[in-house]
Amino acid sequence: MNDGEVMRITAFYSVLLFLLVVNPAWATNANFVELDNQLRQQDFAGVIWIAKGDSIVHNESFGLANRKKNITFSDNTVFDIGSITKQFVASAVLLLAEQNKLSVNDPLTLFFADVPADKQAITLHHLLTHTSGLPALLSNHQLYDVVPYSLLPQKAFSESLQSLPGEQYLYSNIGYSLLARVIELVSGQNWEGFIRENLLIPAKMTETGYRIPEYAPHRLAINYGADQNGFQRLFNLQAKSKSVGHSLEHRFKTPGERWIEGAGGFMSTVNDMQRWFRVLRSGAILTEASWQQIFTPHVQISEKVFYGYGWSVREFEAGKRLITHNGSNGYSFAEFSYFPDEDVFVFVATNERDEYPEAIINDIKRAALSADSAVPTVTH
Repeated sequence: MNDGEVMRITAFYSVLLFLLVVNPAWATNANFVELDNQLRQQDFAGVIWIAKGDSIVHNESFGLANRKKNITFSDNTVFDIGSITKQFVASAVLLLAEQNKLSVNDPLTLFFADVPADKQAITLHHLLTHTSGLPALLSNHQLYDVVPYSLLPQKAFSESLQSLPGEQYLYSNIGYSLLARVIELVSGQNWEGFIRENLLIPAKMTETGYRIPEYAPHRLAINYGADQNGFQRLFNLQAKSKSVGHSLEHRFKTPGERWIEGAGGFMSTVNDMQRWFRVLRSGAILTEASWQQIFTPHVQISEKVFYGYGWSVREFEAGKRLITHNGSNGYSFAEFSYFPDEDVFVFVATNERDEYPEAIINDIKRAALSADSAVPTVTH
């Protein structure tokens, strides 16, 4: 062996040692290789981001965000986060409470005229915890139907209550749409504008929103689904997955205010979701008392599953506390999972809800909780 060969071997092992010592996640990420392979075998399309504390444990993109144009998923892809929007609305309400502009115990009668007698006992707390008794959706309306903001209260109050206010948990998109209207009435700003100015900009989440961010078309994930036509339903035939467009197409096809705004609507990126995790774990923007109120298990949904303000609070395996929420428009799907005691964050998004590999994602959460090293993250 000559001197040159010795130097090359020495250099190789020096680099290897550097990767293992300075950057131990080079080895740790091998724990996710098998799970990533399983996702690819199932043709999963989407993104997965895992962090522990200030460090990245795993960040991977899969499949195509746009099949027609052969655009792959990446950190730059913009996707629908659906009902994850609710946690931003809840945070905005708590911020207004900090400013003494409202109380979560205020009844709807303080904000809206002509509240029917059966709904006059509904408070903001009831809306935040899905205990108002209002149904999930507006009758005779699709998810993205145009309903001017000014007409939403009237339509909402015309719905029959499914239970008495405060009696039980019944998930209600209508309730969070009303909360968006309350934010506007109290702040004097558009609901999204208030959230952007007071929550998103301080968190450096410039690519999260519904109407305000301007996304380049090629960045928008196209959603896919296998909807059966009449013939296929009649003969129970399997439909093929096909494009249903991106999640903002309705805005361009039929402009106007939507009744679902506040309950859903937000688009985001995996980087912005990671920035939101940083806010949660540091207790930034809101006071400690507000964050505690948001994450308090106010109402029970089922065994070991509760709802706070815009978040589900539940027990994962081995008694691990999990603060989570997901969102879907029926085609896209996103899930934000935060294990506060372990300081672990797992975010998943896909553009095809029908093919969501829940069992593998749960295995990924288990792997994330067992990971003990990570790549130092870049703060920007």
